[in-house]
Amino acid sequence: MKTLFTSVQTMLLVLFCVVSTWAGRPKTSWQTGRLSFWDNTILEGELSYNWSAETVLLRQTDGRVRAYSASQIRQFGWFDYEQAKQRTFVSLANPTGPERFNQTFFEIYMDGSLKVVRRLKRTRGIAKWILTNPAYYTDEKTLTQNPDQFNYYVYEAGNFLNVDRFYSDIYQPLLTLYDQELQTYVRNHNINARTLLGRLVLIDHFNFLSQQEARTASARPPGNAPH
Repeated sequence: MKTLFTSVQTMLLVLFCVVSTWAGRPKTSWQTGRLSFWDNTILEGELSYNWSAETVLLRQTDGRVRAYSASQIRQFGWFDYEQAKQRTFVSLANPTGPERFNQTFFEIYMDGSLKVVRRLKRTRGIAKWILTNPAYYTDEKTLTQNPDQFNYYVYEAGNFLNVDRFYSDIYQPLLTLYDQELQTYVRNHNINARTLLGRLVLIDHFNFLSQQEARTASARPPGNAPH
C-alpha cells in the first residue's frame, strides 16, 4: 500500500511540474547539481527537490524528467548561490515503528561534531496531502528560509534527537562538555535557548568549540601534550 501511495505521489508531482505554468502556479526551481545512487553511480544535471513528495527530479538534456525517491538515491545536492553554500540532502533510515525503518531524505542543515538535519513538517492523512498542492513545496527561498516549516534533529550514531526535546535529549547528554562556555555565550549574546533559533545557535557554537579544541590539540607539539 505504501509503495502504491508513493508511486501516486510521484506521478502527481511530475504532473504538477508540467501543468504549473499553465495554471499560474509557482514554477519548478531547478539547480545544477549531482545525484549519487546507492551503487555509487553519479549523475549530474538540473535538479529540483520537492519537500512535500520527498522526491528529487532530474531534468535530462532532452527535456525528459525523471523522479527518484530516497530508496534509490543515497545523496544529492547543489551549490546555492543565494545562500552562498553547498546544499546537501542524504537518505537516512527513519524509524517508523518498532524495528521498522523507511529511507527518507533529510537536508544537512549543520555539519560538525554534532550534525543537524531537517525535514518538512508533515501533514496528516492522504486527504490533507491531496489538498496541499506539491507545486508549492519546491525548494524555494520562502519555504527553505522559514525554520517553522521544518523539524530539526541532531543525527547522532544513527539516532534522531529532536531539537524540540533540547535539554533532555541533546544538551544534557551531549553539550555539557562545554557547559560553562555555552552558558557564558548565552549571557553575552542574550540567547533565548527556549526557541528553535536559540537552540540551533547553541549547537553551532558547540561545534565551533569542538573544532577549535581539535585544531589546538593538533597544533600542540608532542612534547607539550597534557599528562
